[in-house]
Amino acid sequence: MSSVTIIVNNYNYARYVGAAIDSALAQDAEGVEVVVVDDGSGDASRHIIAGYGDRVVAVMKDNGGQASAFNVGFAVATGEIVVFLDADDLLDASISTRLVKTFADDPALALVQYRLRMVDGDGASLGAIRPPHADVMPSGDLSQHVLRYRSYHWQPTSGNAYAASALRRILPVPESTYRVSADAYLAALIPLCGRIRSLDVVGGSYRVHGTSNFSAKTIDGAFFRSRLRHIDAGHEAVRRLAPALGVAPPALDPASLLDAAYLTFRLGSLVVDPSGHPYRGDTRMRLASRGIHAALVNPMYRWRNRARRVAWFAAAGFAPRAMARRAVLAHTPDTPARRARLLDGH
Repeated sequence: MSSVTIIVNNYNYARYVGAAIDSALAQDAEGVEVVVVDDGSGDASRHIIAGYGDRVVAVMKDNGGQASAFNVGFAVATGEIVVFLDADDLLDASISTRLVKTFADDPALALVQYRLRMVDGDGASLGAIRPPHADVMPSGDLSQHVLRYRSYHWQPTSGNAYAASALRRILPVPESTYRVSADAYLAALIPLCGRIRSLDVVGGSYRVHGTSNFSAKTIDGAFFRSRLRHIDAGHEAVRRLAPALGVAPPALDPASLLDAAYLTFRLGSLVVDPSGHPYRGDTRMRLASRGIHAALVNPMYRWRNRARRVAWFAAAGFAPRAMARRAVLAHTPDTPARRARLLDGH
């Protein structure tokens, strides 16, 4: 058994997968296991992976989506600590040693997360850290916070290391729901499995590029509905699994939660595509009012973050519809517009 397993999940990333594998093999901790799961790529990925021979555990499977790649990779992993590395990202060589020490110091940890530098498709720095050093990432027992607010800062796939014992309690990731964004399922449930520790160190590189498999290419009603399906699925998973994980079950109705991120996407859906909005009875003013309240009371939001969210909800909920639509399209977090501005250096 190895102490750390790095599971590289790849789909049609021949341009990047070799660099991701190299970064996993370069880890300075002893006995790091590298598992590479290719999810039915049609490019040169499998040829590149085969070139690593027995230095990696290669799993070649038919295309089934990111969740299936996570599940298959974890099934063959032997490490007590597991990192899922997206094939377009990189790990710093020293992060594995930090992870081993952190988990050894607190065996009750379910998750350790760390910051990521943001780079472009060629690996050049974009001059940003995710999240910025000024933003505090949470540590401790977040179970009650998650039941009430859901929203907390969690890192994208490559910025996390999980205790294998915790993953066994919540896997497999539902494959039909999470063909993309499988990390959202883990983020929803892992706080119910044990304490979280956030390291104030940069542990890898997160690529921002226009060909990401796991980001929408346009912002429209379908974009918001996709995000909402994942969040609703996460809410349902928490409600269903919380008792088995030893945590009191949360409210049955996700709409009663003080989840500012959920309300952001719900209001965005209503503004951008009211005819396709999936929730009857929603109004802009009601969602905006609830969103403003959720943003103000979430104890993990810094005042700067609260102010931005309050301003967004006010514009989206109370401005004339044309102005509200422009605000949603330009300023909603984690949208293609925001991604494009980062690539352009704005």
